[in-house]
Amino acid sequence: MVTNINTSFSPEHIRFLSYLKAVGTGPKGNRPLTREETKDAFSLIIERRIPDTLISAFLLGWRVQGESEEELSGCIDYLVEKLKSHKGQGVEIGYAMDGKTKFPFLMLKAAELLGDLNIHATYDIPLGPKYGSSPHQFNHTAPNLTLHHRRDLLSGLSDLTPLRNDIDIRTAFNTLEKLNFLAPTALIGMHHAPYFDLYASLYAPYYTRLLIVQGHEGTPEIIKNTKYKIVKNGETTTHYINPEDFGITPISTKEEMNAESMQNLINNPDENLAKIVQLNAAFLGFTAGKYKSIEEGMACLQD
Repeated sequence: MVTNINTSFSPEHIRFLSYLKAVGTGPKGNRPLTREETKDAFSLIIERRIPDTLISAFLLGWRVQGESEEELSGCIDYLVEKLKSHKGQGVEIGYAMDGKTKFPFLMLKAAELLGDLNIHATYDIPLGPKYGSSPHQFNHTAPNLTLHHRRDLLSGLSDLTPLRNDIDIRTAFNTLEKLNFLAPTALIGMHHAPYFDLYASLYAPYYTRLLIVQGHEGTPEIIKNTKYKIVKNGETTTHYINPEDFGITPISTKEEMNAESMQNLINNPDENLAKIVQLNAAFLGFTAGKYKSIEEGMACLQD
């Protein structure tokens, strides 16, 4: 426990200092937080019941120490409690809040091909250090697509964006914020293979069907041979989807694009890009159970 505390500190301030000490003292004093401690720390941060200086110090110390699965699960416990009232029907796309820099949001265009499927995604001010384009910067014509501003879902998390951008490094929040429990099924994207198991553990209990995709720019979008896992009823299976199997040339992206260039590209697709959009629509429909397979989805979309 923290001792010799300033008597003017609030009980929440004093309690949070013990969590800060756990992640920020150093190798001899650090320890993992329990699930309940992390849930409490997360609530104090999101509800801004402690000074921003403590939040910044905690996020940096926690990042350096490394977040355990139990700690992240405590944060998810809090998020589920706060977000469960927003849950609707259809499928949720789990985009990272730092945006995209090298290619358009394909799933937003793909939604236009799935008119009877309710599709949800969340956006906010782009986060650093990537500061990419955000889904809300793109025009779309799909009435079945709802882009939720994170401020409307959980204003406290949205309000932290400027502070996080001042720090300008990734924190545990980047791992925790892609999905917002908006639908029974979901697609979530990620960059690195270890996140397959982590996302399955954190999110699968709250979805009837979850697809975890090592997709383009850490999204669940497909532009080349891509690995994904399906988690359903406690079982995980591994799969690959290759555009070449559908007569589509994979796309390689290296140069960065601004939002306007992305919009122009997706508004005027060549034949190959149009097929890539169809493939992503088939993948999204397969996730939601609209199609029994990606192949069935492609066949339906090409009729």
